[in-house]
Amino acid sequence: MEENQQTTEKITNSTNIEHKICDCPSHPFWKWLFIGILIFLGAFCASYVLLDWHTKAMFLRPQRDFYRAMQNDMKIANKMMRAENTFAQRDSNIIHMKQDKDDYEIKIDLRPFDNNEENVQVSTNDRVLTISGRSVKKTKNQEQITRFQQSYMFGDNVRLDNMTKEVDGNFLVIEIPIDRDNHRD
Repeated sequence: MEENQQTTEKITNSTNIEHKICDCPSHPFWKWLFIGILIFLGAFCASYVLLDWHTKAMFLRPQRDFYRAMQNDMKIANKMMRAENTFAQRDSNIIHMKQDKDDYEIKIDLRPFDNNEENVQVSTNDRVLTISGRSVKKTKNQEQITRFQQSYMFGDNVRLDNMTKEVDGNFLVIEIPIDRDNHRD
């Protein structure tokens, strides 16, 4: 029994010592101050996290939307450029002209003109060569007319009256001889 009394005394002594070291009920100001600081820090951390999420969402969403809009605009611009380039290539590649030592060679693509050389007219007037073409494509609801005209002016050494025309596949080939004497007969 004595042993039990000794252990209970030690416990009471140790608890009394603890109360004497930190006697919080006797210091209510410090207790409430620390509780207030902890509540403030907790509220600050929570509000900081919420405000951070909100500002990130507010500032990143317009950037993403702007980026998407910019990508859509670039896609539309690329489509327009491809369509314009295709149209320009079709028109600019109708006639190919090459000068050799002895003659000029002009190749006219007949595909835009229904592969019919009769849809392409070649005429000369003094030193001017004029190439014109016309085709009509009819569909169920519409009619598409394509016209083309190109003129070339040559020097005195070119013999337009001796030009030759022949069909080679999808091309009408015109050869115009060049006088080596640099004068006209």
